[in-house]
Amino acid sequence: MTAYTPLSGIPYPQPTDPANLPQHLQSLAETVDARTILRYANATARDAAVTTPAAGMVAWLSSPGQLTYYTGTAWLPVAATPVFLYNNDAGTTTSTTPAETLSGATGDPLVGAFTAPPSGKVIITVGAWINCSTAASGFMGATVKKVSDNSVFLASSIDRACSVYNTDRVSASSQFVVTGLTPGTAYSATPTYWSSVPSSGTNTVAFDNRFIRVDPVL
Repeated sequence: MTAYTPLSGIPYPQPTDPANLPQHLQSLAETVDARTILRYANATARDAAVTTPAAGMVAWLSSPGQLTYYTGTAWLPVAATPVFLYNNDAGTTTSTTPAETLSGATGDPLVGAFTAPPSGKVIITVGAWINCSTAASGFMGATVKKVSDNSVFLASSIDRACSVYNTDRVSASSQFVVTGLTPGTAYSATPTYWSSVPSSGTNTVAFDNRFIRVDPVL
């Protein structure tokens, strides 16, 4: 009768077992194979090869160079890392609703892609150098979307935005927590920009040295 190691449950034959060396080696190899660090080109290749993953499996993905593990319900990064994007190309807006791009700037929108951690929580920080050309308020927020269908998970809001009033030139930032994310699901966080009043010929809000950061809450 086959016996099993006490810690990992790896099978090994007993003296009374039939002498079938190929079968014993195959059983041992298949068991060890599921307990080693698997290696794949990307998540698609991993999911195609491991159709019935077991909780605790670990897989290395060459792209994006990430170690992942299976929780029993989803593949997640072993060590979630912050996402940081920066754009020092200045731009302006006259929009009174959150817009993801600025006039006169390149590199927009700044889409910060991230995978929701096991907690389902992340901290998002946005900031920029902001200047209003008239007595108005300029705002910078962020919209969170689900990547699979580009649906909005959390809309940009004045309650989570940094702002500057009047013609002051200020470096401002805002930080807020996003909860209720589905662990292992891909999301994006994109900065948004808007003004408190519509354009009246010369009224604009300028943004420079813009950034967004997403920190997982473990």
